[in-house]
Amino acid sequence: MRTVNRSKKGISRTTSIAIVVVIIIAVVAGVIIATRHPAPTTPTTSSSTTTTTTTSTTTTTTTSTTTTTSLAQTLMSLVGLSSPPSTPVKITVWNSYSTSENVFFNKTIAQFEQTFPWIQPSVTYGVGVGTSQFETAAKAGQAPIVYRDSSDSGGALFAAGLILNLSSYLPSSVFSQYLPIAIKDWTLNNSVYGLPDNVNYIVMFYNKHFVPTPPNTTEQLVQIAESVNSTYHIWGISYGAGDEYGYRFAAWFAGFGGQIFTTKNGVVMPALNTSAMVNALNFWYNLTYYLKVNYLAPSTGAGGAEGQLFVSNKTAIIFDGPWDLNAYLQALGPNLGAAPLPIVSSTGLHAAPFVGSTGWVVATPQASGATQLQIKAGLLFALFMTDYQSDFSLWNTAHDLPANQQAYNSAIAQINAGNLTPSYLNPVMKGILEQAQFGQKFPNIPQMAYYWNSFHQYATEFFAGKITAEQAAQGMEKAFVQALEQAGFSLLPAFALAPIEPNYED
Repeated sequence: MRTVNRSKKGISRTTSIAIVVVIIIAVVAGVIIATRHPAPTTPTTSSSTTTTTTTSTTTTTTTSTTTTTSLAQTLMSLVGLSSPPSTPVKITVWNSYSTSENVFFNKTIAQFEQTFPWIQPSVTYGVGVGTSQFETAAKAGQAPIVYRDSSDSGGALFAAGLILNLSSYLPSSVFSQYLPIAIKDWTLNNSVYGLPDNVNYIVMFYNKHFVPTPPNTTEQLVQIAESVNSTYHIWGISYGAGDEYGYRFAAWFAGFGGQIFTTKNGVVMPALNTSAMVNALNFWYNLTYYLKVNYLAPSTGAGGAEGQLFVSNKTAIIFDGPWDLNAYLQALGPNLGAAPLPIVSSTGLHAAPFVGSTGWVVATPQASGATQLQIKAGLLFALFMTDYQSDFSLWNTAHDLPANQQAYNSAIAQINAGNLTPSYLNPVMKGILEQAQFGQKFPNIPQMAYYWNSFHQYATEFFAGKITAEQAAQGMEKAFVQALEQAGFSLLPAFALAPIEPNYED
């Protein structure tokens, strides 16, 4: 039986933005492990109903027991266990799921306990992702054994030696069950440090009442925004670039030809002081202050000013991620549309958002005080939570984009067959998945942590009209470099570079 803790720790900014997603390519599933059922095209659910017929009850119980036993044996063999231990094993778990995602989690952890009755999870809910909370606990030897984090902050934990190199604990065949981009997000220096449960990124959400057809280029974006503004007297776009920390803006920076890091003489350095940054900043400044079609919202997301304007039909277009999808579906219903960010007309490049991931990591014994048997139990938990049935259940419950290859294929089959309910959800999810063709890998090197505040400080000053775009680009790069030097990153090894990857099509 698990114990439950309710954490009052706030969800971090990384959680609220946590990037991105699936790749729309026809990939034949590789070596699929940890599958509880054959791959269906419709969701498989379990129930605990009471059957009045004795024969029926016996058959159901036998099937369930056989399936559970088979799965347990399969997963235990992956972590080097031939049989369950004779005494219970306790593990601590930090859960960073949202409210809607926890509907999935609570059902799935009950299935985990049924499959592994000798493992007793103690769960803390509502823990924000990001390195600070975990790092503080780890340095005191009190980190949880298992933790759900984002791939970028998990990379910093791995570089600090606080979480396991899973490549040393699991067969390489395990990693082939995940989408290539998802497992890349969890790989640093050829070592896998986490198992992904979803992929995420931002897309363009639009209100079909005002925008019947989404823009494909920035020229069309401007034209549509002007038309909406003059016809309906509402904002064409709500994008709070002045409140940015550079997560969403990275997509526009890439569209104008920029990338956050570059290599100079074999050394990786920040590359923010470029014409691409200047042009991207000026583009949004012009839409905001000269054309007056973009509202510089003071807060982002479904709960912020951007989302509130969108759900109240006071703006036509916003840029947000699938994590806020349910709020927009409830408000707009069949009027909700989703599409990839447009091509930047001046460069011909797609605005390319970060493609990120969340997933499960296992702390080192030094960070958590775990025994080797507890480590194995933690690995079993991570494998179970990211296998086919679990990931497909997360998709069906909360619309998280699957990182498991087989679950992704089943999700695509659902959409292609028009099986999602309500029916208008099918084109919305199709538009969201389309964006995956035009994304960039979310840098997961430790140095990335010093980008956010450097960007925010000077972007805020720029959109407040205090400095020019050129001064902002110069200032944010200088601040970035200074922050790295103060943290001991005066030289960045070339192998750590996470280059822009604008297109994941075959």
